[in-house]
Amino acid sequence: MTYTMGFEFETAGRSVPFVKAELQARGIKGCKVVVDTTPSVDAEIVTPPLAPCQTTWEYLEKLCKALEDMGCKVNERCGLHVHISNARLKENVTPAQFTGTSIAHAERTGGYHTDHADPMDAALLKDVMLRYTEQQDAVNSMLPCSRRDNYMTRLLSPARILRANTIDELKAATHGKFSTINLVPWSTYGTIEFRQAAGTIEFEKAKNWGLFLINLIEWSEAERVETGSRTIVTPTPEQPFRRGARVGVQYTMMRRPGGASTRDIMLATGCSEQRVRSAVSEIRTRVGDFAVVTNTQQANGASYGSGTDHTSYHVLEEWAETATGATLLPDHRIGNPSIWAGICDNQFEWWQDRIAQIEAARLARLARLAR
Repeated sequence: MTYTMGFEFETAGRSVPFVKAELQARGIKGCKVVVDTTPSVDAEIVTPPLAPCQTTWEYLEKLCKALEDMGCKVNERCGLHVHISNARLKENVTPAQFTGTSIAHAERTGGYHTDHADPMDAALLKDVMLRYTEQQDAVNSMLPCSRRDNYMTRLLSPARILRANTIDELKAATHGKFSTINLVPWSTYGTIEFRQAAGTIEFEKAKNWGLFLINLIEWSEAERVETGSRTIVTPTPEQPFRRGARVGVQYTMMRRPGGASTRDIMLATGCSEQRVRSAVSEIRTRVGDFAVVTNTQQANGASYGSGTDHTSYHVLEEWAETATGATLLPDHRIGNPSIWAGICDNQFEWWQDRIAQIEAARLARLARLAR
């Protein structure tokens, strides 16, 4: 179960042509260097997709050292954007194989995704987004103040995510590109972009943020979500129409035990047989086809020639369907929702030290402003 990642380092102080030439001179392949439109950001260095392995760490460390040596800097406008693949590597592809091929053939557009399995289900993505967003304060503590309320990485609403159940609905629950979690690249690049990290060219910071994000997904997949078939029970509303309206009266009659015949509905509403049937179609549209059962006139004891108004309709109080895909595990089996669940001790301790450093810097800044 290996997800891949790509880094976008925003830097200041050196132009795009200068950085390109320096990376080429140092033999660092695979990176694209592009112009960024953010004020005070002079270049964006985009790595190829990488998988967590020693090859990746050596590559990233060499890149970060090169950026430092050539005089690249970061300021409060700079960010570190990390793209995590929306699918795992295929089982027959090792992280080292993938990374080596990715670096060597970075100029191939989209070539890397052939090494990935199918994209994750909406239930897994939703759980990742909810855990991140519901624990936004904890995430903020890992980042400088400049990244906690930034218009380029707008915070998401847990309530909007909770109401979403499909990939498109989850996309609609974001603010587009400028969100803490950006789903715009989902279809084009096969990635989820996490935009909130502060700009850095320090290897350890970039590595640990990437591993934190990958762990967030892998923990949800392994400990909080299961894939298979399940039964979904959906209740029908007591009354989705105006009670005094003819369709409202018809709906109430149809939702009683056993339902109601076309003849009974015609007598109660004064509607024609055709209009009753049209209202049945309207009810199906409102509550779902599976929620409305049609009983033929023969099922109701009538015979051909007795009149089609002996047909009856029944709106079920609830209906069940079998669905396949991912869903959250039940409460007694589901794993810890904490963003720290699954993080190894060394990384956890590194982050606690980092959080303490950030808080100390924040308090020192407040003290200076108060003088």
